[in-house]
Amino acid sequence: MRLALVLCGMFTGSAASAQQAFECNKADQLVAVEALEQAKVLTLSAAAAVGDTPEYARWFGTYSERNAEQVRATLKAVVTAMRSGAVTLHCNTNREDGCNEGEYAWVYPHRPLEVQLCPPFFELPPLTALQPSERRSNYGTREGTMVHEISHFLRVADTWDHCYSRRECREMATDSPNLAVENADSFQYYTEDVTYYARQPLTDKPSAARQD
Repeated sequence: MRLALVLCGMFTGSAASAQQAFECNKADQLVAVEALEQAKVLTLSAAAAVGDTPEYARWFGTYSERNAEQVRATLKAVVTAMRSGAVTLHCNTNREDGCNEGEYAWVYPHRPLEVQLCPPFFELPPLTALQPSERRSNYGTREGTMVHEISHFLRVADTWDHCYSRRECREMATDSPNLAVENADSFQYYTEDVTYYARQPLTDKPSAARQD
């Protein structure tokens, strides 16, 4: 999340599936738009699943009606933003006015619905390509990254980055539930778990939720 003005570039992509991708080559454009479309479906399912469940406790701590309603409202707001057709995706490079080293994506919260995608984003796995125990899921998926970034916008949910990674965010959920319900990664990991990881059969492997 950033708090300065975004620098706009020349348009090189085209609209697809009611969304737009800019400054991307054709392959990256297809990946980006598909991730956004899949994230829309997953986030809607996640919002409907909010309740007193193990997945909720894992990412948001001890269940309370007040906090659960905030979680539900945030997820619904993300879905509404994705459904609006106003989200634009921009492929960024590692340069002074673009991505920082190791960054997957970023947004300016006050700049409505412009998501900047960094080269490492395209190296993330899609959610459906993973098995629950794979360690490469520790920092999320393409779809989960979309949920994370879109939740940051002031007009959506104004989430923050209180923690990063599954290990840190699970600890925060236990220690500080009120921070968890405003943390972008918590919504990302909850959406990933409740819509996919938590529902997959395991064979002699620990669940993703227990991995560091």
